[in-house]
Amino acid sequence: MTLNSFGNETVVDSHISVDLIHRRKEQLKREIQEIREKIAQCEVEMSIIQSHNTTNRQNGNIKQWIIGKRQFNENPKEGIRWLIDNNLIQNTPEHVAAFLFNEIGLSKRAIGDYLGEKDDSHIEVLKHFAHMYDFFSTDIVEALRRYLFTFLLPGEAQKIDRIMEAFAQRYYECNPDIYANAEICFILSFAIIMLNTSLHNKNARLGGPFTYEKFVCSLNEAIPRQHMPDTNLIKNIYDNIKNNELKFPDDDIDLSSVSARIKEGDSIIIKEGWLWKQGGRVRQWKRRWFVITDGCLFYYESRTEVDNPRGIIPLIDVGVREIEDDRTKQFCFELFPLAGEKVKTTKPIPGEIGKATEGNHTVYRMSASSEDERKDWIRALRIGSQNELPKQRSS
Repeated sequence: MTLNSFGNETVVDSHISVDLIHRRKEQLKREIQEIREKIAQCEVEMSIIQSHNTTNRQNGNIKQWIIGKRQFNENPKEGIRWLIDNNLIQNTPEHVAAFLFNEIGLSKRAIGDYLGEKDDSHIEVLKHFAHMYDFFSTDIVEALRRYLFTFLLPGEAQKIDRIMEAFAQRYYECNPDIYANAEICFILSFAIIMLNTSLHNKNARLGGPFTYEKFVCSLNEAIPRQHMPDTNLIKNIYDNIKNNELKFPDDDIDLSSVSARIKEGDSIIIKEGWLWKQGGRVRQWKRRWFVITDGCLFYYESRTEVDNPRGIIPLIDVGVREIEDDRTKQFCFELFPLAGEKVKTTKPIPGEIGKATEGNHTVYRMSASSEDERKDWIRALRIGSQNELPKQRSS
């Protein structure tokens, strides 16, 4: 028995606990937030549709769209600028994100490159892009499957961090009661990718099978004990990946465009120098000039041959490791595939400008001039490939 605001006695149902009422209140808050999120997403999509329809009526043909998308696929920044200048999309983060999310015929590599850029305008686009995913009441593995199949992760570690951070933030917004914070979701997302590689890529299986116990141990090293997810959640993640491999979209890298960026001086060179490279079918060692830049490894017959790379290796879905010295070479290391059975490489076809053939390497083996040089090359290659589970970062 209790008093109401008028001083009268009121009977309270003793069978309804305060905790139950609190949980129901929080559930209603989440449902209201979910409705608001969906309304906001529908408003953005409707605005884009109306904008497209108006533009098409004004232009009277579809040729500009074809030109704009082609330019985006060749150079994402310039392509978006061209689309905005020609009034095909509006110059707002919401509209650019909706274009990347909804438009067909866009290069998944170009989308990933654009989303990973570090300046404020691209980061805002990335936030809105991630916000267009509905992850409410979705398992984190399934959410990651959807997210990572709509674009190709770029090769630069910092770009990958930004893209995965946006995923983690969005997932936590949709499911705030599952994990302690967005940072834990960020670490888990990388752990899932690494687990997928360990379980499903035979080239990456060093030290025996990656058991559930090893997976838990790797999480314990990266996540504070008080923030560790529930044991059942971790087990479900492990079983999900073990029974259903995480698939990534195919690489659609354009040989002519990436090599042109080096020729025009539009790339930051991470490291360059001489290495010995072991051939594919014929296991002979040849001295080549190697350059690491913008998520790719290039090699040339000489250091003055920047117009004519002998091969290009996108640093996407590859790992790098030291190996035992060859009988004829010391300080060896190799690239190996983290997805599929072969390292994705392209080699120009002699006499045919802009055309290339795919390589046939299950691993890509090289030799440095010293132990220090080997470590430097491995460190530089890892800048272009995220191959370690991130630790808890300070806020």
